[in-house]
Amino acid sequence: MANIKDVAKAAGVSVSTVSRVINDSASVVPEKKEAVLKAMDELKYKPNTLARALVNNRSDCIGLLVGEIESPFFGQLMAGVHRKVMEAGKHVIVTAGYHMPDLERSSIRFLQERRCDALIIHSKALPDDELIELFQQDTPVMIINRLIPGWEDHCVFLDNEYGAYLATRHLIQKGHKKIAYIGTNIEIEDGNHRVKGYSKALHEAGIDVDDRAIVKAFPDEEGGHSAMSEVLQRNLGVTAVFSYNDAMAAGAMLMMQDAGLDIPEKVSIVGFDDIILARVLKPHLTTIRYPVNEMGALAAQLVLHRLDERYQKIEQPLRFTPRLIERQSVLSL
Repeated sequence: MANIKDVAKAAGVSVSTVSRVINDSASVVPEKKEAVLKAMDELKYKPNTLARALVNNRSDCIGLLVGEIESPFFGQLMAGVHRKVMEAGKHVIVTAGYHMPDLERSSIRFLQERRCDALIIHSKALPDDELIELFQQDTPVMIINRLIPGWEDHCVFLDNEYGAYLATRHLIQKGHKKIAYIGTNIEIEDGNHRVKGYSKALHEAGIDVDDRAIVKAFPDEEGGHSAMSEVLQRNLGVTAVFSYNDAMAAGAMLMMQDAGLDIPEKVSIVGFDDIILARVLKPHLTTIRYPVNEMGALAAQLVLHRLDERYQKIEQPLRFTPRLIERQSVLSL
C-alpha cells in the first residue's frame, strides 16, 4: 500500500508539498498540485483522514445524534441533515442515544472523539445545563426538537402543543366529544406538550378532561396496541383517539381492526408525525405533519454557516409550525 513518501517520490516533490495538497493549501503551485494528484491517483493513495483532521483541525464530518436508528421518523431527520452536508462536500457520522442520559452522553463523546467539525443533537434525556456547556465550546452545535431558554439561536424546534391542539380540535369539529389520548410513557417534553395541547382543545370546547381517557405506553406500534386495548377496556364510550405518533396510531388501528371495530365508522383516529406509514395504513391516517426533514436540513445549514461563512445563512424562524394532514381515518358524527 502506497504511503505519502511514495507519492512525493512519484510526483518529484517533497513530502510537505504532498501534505499541503492533501490539506488543500493555496500555497502549492498548480503544476506541482497536478503532479501530486496524478501520482495519488496512479498509486491509489488514500490520505489518512484522521491524521489530516489532527493537522488542520477539520475532519469534514458533521456529527449527528438521533433518538433511534431504526425509526422512520429519525430516518427523515437523517436524510434532511445528510442532503445539506453532502452538498457541502462533507460527511455525516450518525449515532443514537435512545432517550437515555448515559447513552446520549457517551454518544456525544464518541462524536467529539471523532473530531466532528460540528454537532447536530436530538437529546431528550440530558439536562439543559449539559447541553449549554456544549454550546459554550468551540464546536458549533445545533439542537433538534428542543427549546432551551436563553439559547434559542441554537435550537430548531416544533410547536408540539399546537400540533396536539390541532389534532384534538379537528376531532371536536367533526363532532367527537369522547376523545381518548394514547401517549408516550417516556418523560420527555414532547409528551408533556402534546397532553397540554389535547387538554387545551377540550377545555376550549367545554369538554372536561377525563384522566381515564389518557393512557400511556412505549411510543411504538406495540405500545399503541396495548394502550388502545386499555382504552377500550375502560368502557368510556370513546368515539375518537388522538395518538402521540403515527407508530402508536398504527398499533391502535391494528388492535381495533382485530377486535372487529371499523375505522373510522366506530372509532376515528389522528396521528402525529406524518411518516410514510401514515400513507400506507388502511384507511390512510389523518395526522399532524412534523417537518423533521426540513428541520434537519436547516440545522445542518446553520452549523455549516457557523463553520464557514461561505455557506449560505438561511434567514427563517427556528420554530416550526405543524399542520393537519386530512386523510381517511376520521368520520364526521
